[in-house]
Amino acid sequence: MIAADALLVALAVSPILLLLAWGVVRLRRGRSAVRAAIERGGYEVVRIEHRLLRQGPLFWTTTRSQSVYHVVARDANGRERTVWARWGRTWLLTPDSLELRWER
Repeated sequence: MIAADALLVALAVSPILLLLAWGVVRLRRGRSAVRAAIERGGYEVVRIEHRLLRQGPLFWTTTRSQSVYHVVARDANGRERTVWARWGRTWLLTPDSLELRWER
């Protein structure tokens, strides 16, 4: 393989790798924002799952640039509650926002 071929391969692969890295960073930011908001409310996060298809009550109103998390949280008395969290932006130029929907 000559240097020109290696350069072409690098140019073809680098955008894909950059998109994958950006996606991983976005998922980590979302997970940490959800965890921080729930812990600020006095709860301990027991389990947090990123949801792609089964998005509960947030399914119809979630955009592709938002992430949905299903979270089980425990309060100070040991009672577990379930919360659906949506993090991300609704439009390209809007800032990321977080919405929590607690189940009864």
